[in-house]
Amino acid sequence: MPEQKRKLAAIMFTDIVGFTESMSIDEQAAIQAVRKKRSIIQPLIKEHSGIFVKEIGDGTLSYFDSAIDASTCAVKLQARTFDDEFLNIRIGIHVGDIVFDGEDVFGEGVNIASRLESISPSGGICVSKNVFDELENKKQFNGTSLGLQSLKGVGRLVEVFALNGNKLTEPDKSQYKETEVEKHTDDEVPSIAIIPFDNKGAQEDVFYAYGISADLISSVTSAGLIRVASLKDIEKLDYQNLESAEISRIVFIRYIANGTLWKMGDMFQLSIELYDTKEARVVWSDRWQENWDNLPSIKSNLSDGLLKALNAKPSYEENKEIVNPEAYEYYLRAEHKFQKRQTADDIELAMGLSQKAVEIDENFLEAKLQLVKIIYAKGSDENKALSLANTALEQAEKQDNQRSVGDILRFIGEWFIRRDLDQALEYFTRSLIVFEALGDKMGTGLALNSIGNVNWRNEQPKKALEYYERFQSIAEEIGDKWSESTALNNIALVYNGIGDSDGAIEYLERALVIKEELQDKAGSAKNLVNIGFQYFTKGDFNSALDYNNRGLAIDKSLGNRWRISFDLRLKGYILVDMGEYAESQASFEEALAIDESLDDKNGIMLATKGIGITHFYRSDYEKALDYLERSYALRKELGKKSWKLYHLIHLSLTQKYLAMDYDKKEIHNIIGDKTLDDKRYITNYTIYKLLEEKKYLQWAYKQVCKIANGLDDTVKESFLNVPLPKQIVEEWEKINV
Repeated sequence: MPEQKRKLAAIMFTDIVGFTESMSIDEQAAIQAVRKKRSIIQPLIKEHSGIFVKEIGDGTLSYFDSAIDASTCAVKLQARTFDDEFLNIRIGIHVGDIVFDGEDVFGEGVNIASRLESISPSGGICVSKNVFDELENKKQFNGTSLGLQSLKGVGRLVEVFALNGNKLTEPDKSQYKETEVEKHTDDEVPSIAIIPFDNKGAQEDVFYAYGISADLISSVTSAGLIRVASLKDIEKLDYQNLESAEISRIVFIRYIANGTLWKMGDMFQLSIELYDTKEARVVWSDRWQENWDNLPSIKSNLSDGLLKALNAKPSYEENKEIVNPEAYEYYLRAEHKFQKRQTADDIELAMGLSQKAVEIDENFLEAKLQLVKIIYAKGSDENKALSLANTALEQAEKQDNQRSVGDILRFIGEWFIRRDLDQALEYFTRSLIVFEALGDKMGTGLALNSIGNVNWRNEQPKKALEYYERFQSIAEEIGDKWSESTALNNIALVYNGIGDSDGAIEYLERALVIKEELQDKAGSAKNLVNIGFQYFTKGDFNSALDYNNRGLAIDKSLGNRWRISFDLRLKGYILVDMGEYAESQASFEEALAIDESLDDKNGIMLATKGIGITHFYRSDYEKALDYLERSYALRKELGKKSWKLYHLIHLSLTQKYLAMDYDKKEIHNIIGDKTLDDKRYITNYTIYKLLEEKKYLQWAYKQVCKIANGLDDTVKESFLNVPLPKQIVEEWEKINV
């Protein structure tokens, strides 16, 4: 049996229109027409480096290495037979796989070419979209889209084009009724998850598949009015082993796009299908073949097809400037390296690749934006990131690419938020105006969230809450669960800031439900720990410990060491307040071991301070002094300002108990003229012990009473029996008998 092999090729079918009828009228003339056609077509095929396979009645099957060669051959064939009344030829061309069986060929690609020939007008040429895409930039070819057509025996819709020319028959478009694709309803925001393309080629080519997938996600997102699951969200899933319906349920989307990419030499073969989980069927699919020189057009072909299938249009007129293919390859390599980064070296490599893309093609806007993100993530030269962002902004404005304008304005705002809140607010507001004008609800929501962040930092919680709630409302409207959970967490942050722990818990619980629905284990763990913190501030230590342990268990299962350390440190402080000093110390020590392995100086400072405080409450003042001094020295080295008072008063009180001098002046400078009504009872009680001023004990007592009165009777009793609150109440009552 002959050995079978496969090849990607441009397949051409030809046929004489009305041959059977001609045979009945003038058999000899019809036979002569076939012979004439044979004498013309076979040399033409050879002239254009094609392979003649066989005759099928009055038809022929041949294949070529390129769509250009096949199409040129077809155009010449129609020109040479134009004036022959018996040679009314129609032609179909498609690029696809062919399978060899001896000297014969077969496969889906052959079938599609045959069906294209059958719908071609007499004297015309019909080609599939993957053929036309290769011809589009060639001056000698023009064509007319006949829309998506259902071809007999082909299990997907194919977009068909009729080639135009002086001696080519123009098709009657009324005869080509476009097959309607099942689309979302008018009141439904289309939602889609684009699964990373499956690389069918060599392993070293994986960046092509991954990078094009990431670029496609960005492009479809940029269209606006479409909710696209982020690549990060998709990669959290075991998508290769999940059914489409399950992916849909987890990320709350309707459509799923899957594709494959196969690089063979300088040629790329791509396939894609769009699956509607609501209808449980494929609603659109297509295949392309592209030469390396046309690499940048791949993403455009893919995004155009997807947008058409979703009945969506870009919110701006996309710039069609041709990107240098070498620059685009560097861009794809950078995207893959950056998204898959494991170390700082990966970020460095990604930055170098992205920089190379920009150097090769200075007009490549997406590469500039990529470089901005990488530089910013690296954190070594943020001023360079700002300068490049401003350059990209000018280019986007020149191209009237409003979606990119909005994104860049928001990025610049994020740059300023740590430096100049007024400037940040200006850029975020401009971004909001752009997205509202585009009708881009997702972009609008993100801009609202950013403005909320500015107001929060400006200590304007009511304004912050207003913007966060608007963000949450939009996210809920468009079904963006990830954004909704972000908004809910931010609202909780505001409630925490104004001292409303119950309000914070309510919104954190709502966000937790979403995180669990999304199977976002890391997000769920973070929410659990944050809820635990709220119960901690309420004085419900048992609930606080329960939530913290649940979050800690998840983080340990994920192996997230930074989060594990954070959880352990918070657990340590919960246990301190509970009077469980031995367990607290063990928790801080476990955190310290992790922080030292990570070389996390901030974590080392916090864990060391925690160990010192546990020794303090166990009255082991010498050990307490050792740890607190080490921690405070590291605090100075790092220039940390938060929780400085809490840190210093414990150090000073330890020194006082050891009959050592301590810096009273520094403590008074930190306290200043401010009251400490808003400080925790532990802080006020420690200051009372240090300065022996009754007002601090009074404030500590009031805070204990306030917390207790906000608790249920059972929890209240437990709280008042914890060592420190109990001690504060007893001491205050003793003084005020």
